Amino acid sequence: MFAPGTELSDSLADHPVVRFEIGRALAGHGGLDLAKLDVAAAMRVRDAGVPVAADPSAAEVLEAPLRITAPAGARPEPLTEADGDRFDAAFTIVAEGVRLLRELAPDMAEDLLAHVSMLVVLKRETSAGLVSASSRYVPGVVLVDEPRLPMEIAEALVHEGAHEKFFDLAIAKDFLDLSAEDADYFQTSWSRARWPLEQTFAAWHAYSCLAQFNLSIGAEQLGPDSLLTKAKKRAAEIGEWLLRHETDLRSDARWLLRALMGDPVEHRAEAAEPSHVDGETLAPQFSEDGHFHLLSDVRHRRAITGRVVAGRADLPPVVFWLDEDASWTLGQWRDDRTAKSFGWMLARATEEWKVGSAAAAVRLEKALVSLHRSGLVGLPDQAR
Repeated sequence: MFAPGTELSDSLADHPVVRFEIGRALAGHGGLDLAKLDVAAAMRVRDAGVPVAADPSAAEVLEAPLRITAPAGARPEPLTEADGDRFDAAFTIVAEGVRLLRELAPDMAEDLLAHVSMLVVLKRETSAGLVSASSRYVPGVVLVDEPRLPMEIAEALVHEGAHEKFFDLAIAKDFLDLSAEDADYFQTSWSRARWPLEQTFAAWHAYSCLAQFNLSIGAEQLGPDSLLTKAKKRAAEIGEWLLRHETDLRSDARWLLRALMGDPVEHRAEAAEPSHVDGETLAPQFSEDGHFHLLSDVRHRRAITGRVVAGRADLPPVVFWLDEDASWTLGQWRDDRTAKSFGWMLARATEEWKVGSAAAAVRLEKALVSLHRSGLVGLPDQAR
């Protein structure tokens, strides 16, 4: 959206290093370094059911996730093809672990592995007991200690895959906002550690997935660092705390919390927050001949779901995921950027939404106001 002339394939756009570089740009820490993207794309991986970093250059290319997730004082080193038989042995266990996860919990594997773009195996003597790790700053990459058992890989992929899914949900859904930084901290009963709200929710989601996975493992041998037998109790402890603090969560996070805690039905309507309203008796606030214009620096792309991501190329860029009605409204500029009248858009909305004109007017007005407040669309002089 913001690098003119740059088109990334889906696979490259989903590369953890590319996502890290995009994140840096969105946070205002410089523009996209296209040379780094080319280096990331060239890094070799092997397919073990998930891509496994294999290139001897992995330590340099993956510097960011290795640094961000490293325990204090540690400098984890990835196993690569340069390590010969040692890498081959670890790769074989990883492939067996992925196969085991798909065999034991196929639905969970399909759900979580979609969010894992790359797995990096760490030399055990360099990791300071990391076991497994992931970071929202480099979404998609999972780091694991050099495995001894396939079950260690299966568990790590559930644990970190749950985190990766949470990172993706938090980007594209209504999970947390800036107020989360000021919310109460959760203190664990097992270590007395204190976690901010985002970490608390991520931990609860991971423990909930681990508890579910534990129901499927039968007599499989667990690794020495396994959390599977502790997961249910910890998920319950964290979940009860989150329920007491759910006013600090946005609608989709509340829905997920209630759904996994076993109480989803009464909150489904609240969490969905449909953009359309019942306004049959309300008059529109814009005259039909009032013309709206898309601001010149706005970029927007439509996903296959129909949902639109839009933004302005400021420094740093400002990005919005739009709801259904706002997505439809912004889409009226997909063919050209000429001004559109409220009446012209209303006629199309009434036909395509299959509602009465008054209800469509209220929905369209709400969408236009939200687009204006987001700095995407300019209002006409006729607005009252």
